[in-house]
Amino acid sequence: MKGLFLHGVNCTSSIWSQVREYLAGIDADYVEYPHAVTAVANCVSDVTNWVFGEFGSSHYDFVVGHSMGGIIALELVARFNLEFRQIILVDCSLKPANRFYRNLMTEKHMEEYGGTVMQMIQEETPYYQDGLKQSLKEGFDYTQYLKALNQNVYAIYGDRGQKNYPGRVDDLCLDEETLGKIKLLFVENSCHLPMIENPSALAGMISDIVHGRLVLE
Repeated sequence: MKGLFLHGVNCTSSIWSQVREYLAGIDADYVEYPHAVTAVANCVSDVTNWVFGEFGSSHYDFVVGHSMGGIIALELVARFNLEFRQIILVDCSLKPANRFYRNLMTEKHMEEYGGTVMQMIQEETPYYQDGLKQSLKEGFDYTQYLKALNQNVYAIYGDRGQKNYPGRVDDLCLDEETLGKIKLLFVENSCHLPMIENPSALAGMISDIVHGRLVLE
C-alpha cells in the first residue's frame, strides 16, 4: 500500500510530520512543491501539471490532499485519469465556504503552534503568485472535478471546536449533487490544520479509510 500526500498554499510538507509518525507503517510520498514551480503558477492546474510530471508514473493506492492539495488530488483523477482506491480531502474548500470554516486554528492551538505555523507561512508566501492564491479565496468552484469522478470521496474537516454545530454541512455551501458524492468526517478540536492540531485523530481516520475499516455508505 502506498499513499500520496499533497499540502496547500503557503505550507510545506512538514505539516504532515506528526501524522507521518502515526502512519509510520504506511509507505507514502509527502510531496513538496519547488519554489520554482509555485513562483510562476497562476492557478492550481499549474501546480497539478508539475505533480503529475513528477509522480504520475508511480502507482498510489490513495491520495490525501490538504486545502489546495485536495484540488490537485481531484485534478489528477479528473484531468489525468490517475487511479486511487481512496481520495481523501482534508479541509479543502470546493467552493467558498461560510465564515464558520474561515479560521486557521483554534485560539488555544494558535497559542501553542501559532509561532511555528506563521513563520512557515511568512517564509512561503513570497513564492506563491497572487493569482494562484486568489483562485482559492473567492468566486471559485472546483465541484466540477468531483462531479466528473466515478467514485466517492472522503472529505475531512476540522469541527472548529464545535462538535454539535448544526450548520456545519450547510456552511460548506455545496450543492446536493456534490454532497451526495462525499463522505463527510470531522476532526474534533481543530480548524484548518487538523494535521497539526489533532494529528492522532486525523491519522486514525486516514488509517481507517485506507485499510477499509471506514467504508462509504
